[in-house]
Amino acid sequence: MMVSASLGRPVPRPAARRPPQVLLRSVAVVGVLTLCWSTSFRDRHEESAGDGTAFSHPQVTPRPESRTSYGLRASGQASEKGSRRLLILGGNGYVGREVCKLSVERGWQVTSLSRRGENPEPGNPQLDQVRWVKGNAADADTLRQLVGEADAAVHVSGSKSVADETSTYDTVTRKTAFNLINALKQKFRMPFSAPTPVMFVSAAEAGWPDVNFGPQVEEAAPGWLKEYLMAKRAVERELTSSRESIRPVMFRPSLIWSWTKFDVLPVIPVFNALNALGVPFVDKTVTVSTLSKAIMAGLEDDGLSGVQRFEQMEQLETRI
Repeated sequence: MMVSASLGRPVPRPAARRPPQVLLRSVAVVGVLTLCWSTSFRDRHEESAGDGTAFSHPQVTPRPESRTSYGLRASGQASEKGSRRLLILGGNGYVGREVCKLSVERGWQVTSLSRRGENPEPGNPQLDQVRWVKGNAADADTLRQLVGEADAAVHVSGSKSVADETSTYDTVTRKTAFNLINALKQKFRMPFSAPTPVMFVSAAEAGWPDVNFGPQVEEAAPGWLKEYLMAKRAVERELTSSRESIRPVMFRPSLIWSWTKFDVLPVIPVFNALNALGVPFVDKTVTVSTLSKAIMAGLEDDGLSGVQRFEQMEQLETRI
C-alpha cells in the first residue's frame, strides 16, 4: 500500500498487468520455430542406435590388424584410463564420432553400437581403433551382451527430425536408453563399487517447463516435437531414479554446430542473440567440440552428476 501525501489515506498499488494474449502467442510461435530449427539440425547429424530396420543381433566390424599406439601416447592420463572400456550408442553420428575420437585419445577402449555399424572416417587414426558393432539397441539382449564388457556408457543416439512408423522417438531415444539402464542395473557389480557413469545427450528444450513462457511454447508445438521432448524427459527421469547403480550426467545442448556444418551457420547468430537478450526458452548454441569434451569430462569426474546446460558444458570443456 502507498499513502497519499495530501490526504494521508492509503492508496492501493496498481495491480500487476498480465502479458497480453497476443504477446504470449507471439512468444509461443517464436519458441516453436526455434525448436523446429534446433531439432531438425541437431537430429540430422545424429546416428540412430535403435531402429526398426536394424539387425537384432550385433555384427562386429573388426579393427585393423595393425593398430597404432595413438591413444596410448595421447596423454599422461591415457595409460591410467587405458584399461577402461566405453560403450557408445550412436558412435558414428556427428556427435558420436567426436566422442569416439576423444575417448581413444584419452586411452579408453571404445565400442560403438549403431544401426550402420561402420567407421564413418576410414583411415582416421582414432576411429580405426574403435570396435564398430552393427545392431539394434532397442533389442535388450543386444545391449546386455555389450554392457557386460563396459565400464561406462554414452547415449548419443538420435533419429530423423520427424520420426516415421519404423523409427519413432520412443524407440530411438526412450527404449534404447531404458534398455541400457536396465542392462546396467542387472549387471553384476562388486559390493561397494562405484556407480557406472552414463552420459546422456538430451536437449535444451527438455527444460522448457522450468522457464518463463516455456509451457506456452511447448503447448503450441506440433505433436512430433512433443513426443521428442517426452522421450528425452522420460530418459532423464529414469536415469535420475537409478542413482544407486548409475551416475547419470544429462547434457542439454541447444543447436550443436561446427564451422564445417554450413547448413546451420546462418542460424547460429540468431540463437545466440536471442539468448543474450534474455529470451528464457532459447539457450546459447554449443560446438560439437564443446559437447564432446564436456562428455569426456563427465566420464572422468566421479563427482559429477545431474543436468548440464550450456554454461556447465563450457566450464567442463576447459578440463580436457
